Amino acid sequence: MGDFINKYAVGLDIGGTNMVAGVIEADSGRVVSRMSVPTDSQKGQEEGLGRIGDLIDDVVKSANVPISSVVGIGIGSTGPVDSVTGHIYNPHTLPGWDGLPIVSYLTERFHLPANLLIDTHVAVLGEHWVGAGQGATNVIYITVGTGIGAGIILNNRLYRGTRLYSGEVGHHTIDINGPDCYCGGKGCWEMLAAAPAISRYASENAPNDSRLLEMASGDRGNISALMVSQAASAGDEFAQSVMERTAFYMGTGIANLMNILAPDIIILGGGVMQSWPQLAPIILETVRKRAVMVPFDTVKIVPAALSLNAGITGAARAIIAQVTGLSTLL
Repeated sequence: MGDFINKYAVGLDIGGTNMVAGVIEADSGRVVSRMSVPTDSQKGQEEGLGRIGDLIDDVVKSANVPISSVVGIGIGSTGPVDSVTGHIYNPHTLPGWDGLPIVSYLTERFHLPANLLIDTHVAVLGEHWVGAGQGATNVIYITVGTGIGAGIILNNRLYRGTRLYSGEVGHHTIDINGPDCYCGGKGCWEMLAAAPAISRYASENAPNDSRLLEMASGDRGNISALMVSQAASAGDEFAQSVMERTAFYMGTGIANLMNILAPDIIILGGGVMQSWPQLAPIILETVRKRAVMVPFDTVKIVPAALSLNAGITGAARAIIAQVTGLSTLL
């Protein structure tokens, strides 16, 4: 990519709560500048598009680079999205933005090429480019937060599947008799191991004399996944058991994916994985026992390296790939 020295790309990462924009050095993947604002999708599409455009204006100015040196704008968003038409279709976590024509708006405003991918797809592109997945041929990036999703690279190419929808690993079944899921299934992975599942199980089962309930001021509704992790670190036996339960379910789901896809590396990101030191021993032991068709020592299982910058970095990578014609990547 020698032709991209002194060139930049804008990466935009849209979540239900916040959206982040960054200016990324096209040749190296270095984050030059980064800014975040609340998403506030309930304020409607016109207001939202205007604020997104202003955010990009501001982050480019803060990078102190001329807009003429920006090759394009890459966007990753919580899905569903339509990457073909460039619309966001997500009334669940982006209320007010269903059908948002984000690509056409940004293309017209900035006179630059733009593309739109699912947030987990851009995250795996970022980790593969300059993060934990550098040099690997087959990569699975799993994010564990409000839900569980994945980005998958096979043979150095982003696997996108039919209608470009791949990666909904949070909805493969772990327990056929498990809790009902909003998708219509039962016992889905994210209903057992995502942040809301952790807090729900803990609030329903915490003993009245537990340190965890004391931390929640006696109100079970206050218990969060982060609070469970903190209580476990402080020695609360119940909270420790919840973390062990979560790690077992995480390891089970990872083992399923490992048996099916046999990747070189599995990268774990998202808010719940901030507790990797607590979760890792049981996750790894569970995978070792359950992924018996793929030699355990042949697959690396590691936390994400780029943290909160994975999305903007990967979004920039996606538009750079489009501009350079790297069809072998996308």
